[in-house]
Amino acid sequence: MPLLNNRKMTVYPYIVQVAIGILFYYRLELIRLLSSFYRNIFGRGESALDVPIKSVDSRSVTKVDDYWNDHTVNSLPFSTRWESEEYYNWLTWEYPLLSQFMEFYKDRSGSVVLDYGCGPGNDIYRLLIRNKAKKVIGMDISLKALDLAGKRMSLYAIDPVSLELIQISDSSAELPAEDSSIDYLNCSGVLHHTSTPDEILMEFARVMKKQAYGHIMVYNEDSIFYHLYVAYLVMIIDKKYLTMDIKEAFSKSTDGEHCPISQCYRSRDFIALCEKAGLLAEYKGGYFSQSELRWFRKYFNKAIRDERLAIEHKDFLRSLKLDDEGFPMYIGKHAGIGGVYKISRM
Repeated sequence: MPLLNNRKMTVYPYIVQVAIGILFYYRLELIRLLSSFYRNIFGRGESALDVPIKSVDSRSVTKVDDYWNDHTVNSLPFSTRWESEEYYNWLTWEYPLLSQFMEFYKDRSGSVVLDYGCGPGNDIYRLLIRNKAKKVIGMDISLKALDLAGKRMSLYAIDPVSLELIQISDSSAELPAEDSSIDYLNCSGVLHHTSTPDEILMEFARVMKKQAYGHIMVYNEDSIFYHLYVAYLVMIIDKKYLTMDIKEAFSKSTDGEHCPISQCYRSRDFIALCEKAGLLAEYKGGYFSQSELRWFRKYFNKAIRDERLAIEHKDFLRSLKLDDEGFPMYIGKHAGIGGVYKISRM
């Protein structure tokens, strides 16, 4: 019998969830419009933050470098603190369980933090302004993203020495950081796009202090996204990528069809990868996107009754259980796309 008929979901129903999402989106868009109006009409120029972007010389540029320099995530600059903070609020709503699994509310006072793959500064903002880190070292392959991160932090009265921005390259796993120099490591949604994740994990182990720990998010194979969205909605309903296997179709369905690398991991496989690199890893679970939860509510029953869906995906869906809040879980862990691991040195 379908799971949704056996147990009532206590999260918002599908239609209500869609309505809330629309309100969140247009509220953010309105705030951005008002912020831009304030800047342009009242002559508020962009603040200058004296944090030069350093660059690590590399012998070559990979397809990963080229792609992420051209496809910067959240590429609109923030005009006011209000806009910056509302985007943070939207982010925590858009991805349920993200803030819990990644410990968004942890005090980082006195800590030197490495944000590997910092992008336009979403986590830099959180780590410096909300978590009170002593220093954040933001590394990314995209010069545009690093520039956006610097501009965002210009909205706040921070000491320039508390932020270091470094452009790195996918062509080298070596990190421009000293041995045992990092108190906390943050890497969210990055390793699954890199050419040598195993070597990067070894570098993480090198630069972390003995008592340091960190959080890594990589795409989760044991997820609604993989087994319902890609396997059913993309490949069966939309009839896309029919000549590909599920892993190839997944890679086309995450960050653009032309994204050169987009992997997903089962928890045991990623833990083994960490251990080989000298890191202990604890799997916290997979946080969701609001889209995943909408797909789950709307298509779960249809998918498990559809003869076209492969048995491995049906078995996954049938094995899901709901927690007390109505979030689907697989073998005791939440089944969202954002697989989070807490790491420390062996």
